[in-house]
Amino acid sequence: MIGNSVFQAVDVPSAKTNVFDLLDETSALIRKLLESIQHGLYVTYKYKKFIKNDESTAQLEQRIHMDIKAVIRSELSLLDSDSVHYQTARFYNDGAIIVYFFYLSPIPVSKEGLIEQIEILSENRKKQLINGLLGLHLKSEFIGQAKERFEFPPSFFNSELYISVKASGKEKKDGRAYLEALKPELFVSQTNELVFKLVKKVFKAQRIDGVCADVDDTQVLFKNKERAYRAVSEVSATKYSKRKFMSFGPNYPESINYAQNLISDTLEGLLVRLGIVYSTREFKATHVLDSFIEADKKIQSDIVIIDNTGAEFEKDKNDRVVSQIVSEFKENNPTVTTHTPTLGEMDVNKSYLILNASNAKASGSISSSNTTTVLNTFWDAYRKTRPDLRRSLDYYTQLKIARFEEQGPYVIQGLNIFDGERDALDRKTGESFAVSPHKLNRIRSELWLKSQVFRYSELHDINLPDGKFTLIYIRSLFGRKMNFFASIVDVNIENNNLIITANNIVNSEMRLRLEFAFIGERKVFNDSFYIYDRGENTLLTSYSSDRVPQIIGNTEVDNISLVESEVHTVNRQSGTGISVLPYYLLPKERKQYHHIYLQERGPDLLYFVAPKQRPNQDIAKQNRIYNLLTFDDQGNLLKALEQPVTQMFLSSFTEDILRINEVSKSSLLEKIAKLYIEN
Repeated sequence: MIGNSVFQAVDVPSAKTNVFDLLDETSALIRKLLESIQHGLYVTYKYKKFIKNDESTAQLEQRIHMDIKAVIRSELSLLDSDSVHYQTARFYNDGAIIVYFFYLSPIPVSKEGLIEQIEILSENRKKQLINGLLGLHLKSEFIGQAKERFEFPPSFFNSELYISVKASGKEKKDGRAYLEALKPELFVSQTNELVFKLVKKVFKAQRIDGVCADVDDTQVLFKNKERAYRAVSEVSATKYSKRKFMSFGPNYPESINYAQNLISDTLEGLLVRLGIVYSTREFKATHVLDSFIEADKKIQSDIVIIDNTGAEFEKDKNDRVVSQIVSEFKENNPTVTTHTPTLGEMDVNKSYLILNASNAKASGSISSSNTTTVLNTFWDAYRKTRPDLRRSLDYYTQLKIARFEEQGPYVIQGLNIFDGERDALDRKTGESFAVSPHKLNRIRSELWLKSQVFRYSELHDINLPDGKFTLIYIRSLFGRKMNFFASIVDVNIENNNLIITANNIVNSEMRLRLEFAFIGERKVFNDSFYIYDRGENTLLTSYSSDRVPQIIGNTEVDNISLVESEVHTVNRQSGTGISVLPYYLLPKERKQYHHIYLQERGPDLLYFVAPKQRPNQDIAKQNRIYNLLTFDDQGNLLKALEQPVTQMFLSSFTEDILRINEVSKSSLLEKIAKLYIEN
């Protein structure tokens, strides 16, 4: 059913991912994990019941870990200052928390009692125990293997492990510093997939005099042979982390990808030594798509530039920014003002570009004068700020909240600028710019698309198949209140014209399932996207969850060995058998680098969107693999590549509409649905 733009994949690499398939039966798996591979040590377990008293959740957590450590120290005759390594698994029962904790002991322990208890547990609880046991083995193995590989050896806080700890920026004269770390997380799914991931962490830390310094059990300690730091507080990794997903060359060991490969190698070695039967999950494309839609992004309205940078912003920088923006949008009769109108005071026939001052390069501008709560995202500001206190938020965030709640034809777009940011330099001409031209091109794309969606409800000359479709984008957040939003958009496509006929926001998952029965009972993921083909009565869903494998390397290349080699390096070679990061790095095909690589795996259709250009020396973020499933009106899975709705979805990926000089990782249709709640 897919058109000529999809080809059978030929001579493509097999990519290593972060998923292993465990082939042992659950009880056999637990028995194997209860065996120790550390000489003279035995896997030991205990469990304890906890009931929350008149205490906060944080205080309960602290009490749980202090009690566990006290038990282990007593068992092993350790001092209160000695660190202990353990892993937990938790069950919740009638308001109580049953915490199993696993650790290594020189004292042999009978496993039969635990095995008898396990046999009567549900499959879900057995998996939780497996997670705990695997976590213990990973920690015990990693301590020795990673000790000399990083600037700081692995650190522990309660049952958490921190690896690849490194300084971020310069240390202050008084010893204050930011330290970055990676926290490994792993779990075994109900279908016996062992999945691992690394979570970025950033800590404000204080240097401690003396390399023998210790702290109590309520603080994280990072120390090496030269210096020691105690963590004062954790801060937003989104805002403060400078760590790259990938760095080619000598900085590779500081990248996330290096740690991913180290964890993968360690886990695979553990599985082999424990005699656990497994197979590695690989991503190998079966099909390739190389056709993307384009559009003439002509903005039809006048543009008002609201200078909201404030009096403290460096004046020369401000003047050059404003001048460049006025020149960029000279065809749209641009006007500049420092007046900050409310949303209701804005002219619906004009588009508004709001300049905001940020306190660091690539950081956000969200702030509040009336709260100590950290607001990293729009959703933080919306959910954590009472309506009567919203005036304390920064101006642009107030506008976005009003725009979200009113859902009117208003077109607003923010541009964050940092007065300490260096000018962007055009390498070909040598010309410098106060604002990167690529950033302004993205702003143009956003203003154009918002105008077409919010004001005109239509897009013309869009090369998509005809049909009538319902688009749904999901934002599902942590927390008990205001935690679910679904954007529902009905579109008709005919003769390359897309018309939006209706849109709505649903703020309850239950209501979504009631009003749109085609969703069924299947799990709804955050950041997932649905297309319902109203003509064919078929449903397509695209999502990425922890269970969707992610590319970390090449099955033919050992990245860790390359680092340790005195001859070879981790470089940007793109050959199929030598690329250290396949599908990010592949030879040019059909005169372009950018493709959508598809892998059929049963009913799953996994897809990866390759970048438009060869990667730079650093890759900031990991490109995610997404999974695509299709269903008939009875909820039965279909062969995705044979469905018209799949053709429509894959045809909707854009080359230059959403991201300039990049291929969009999402489709134009997904972006349209997303705009209504992520404006």
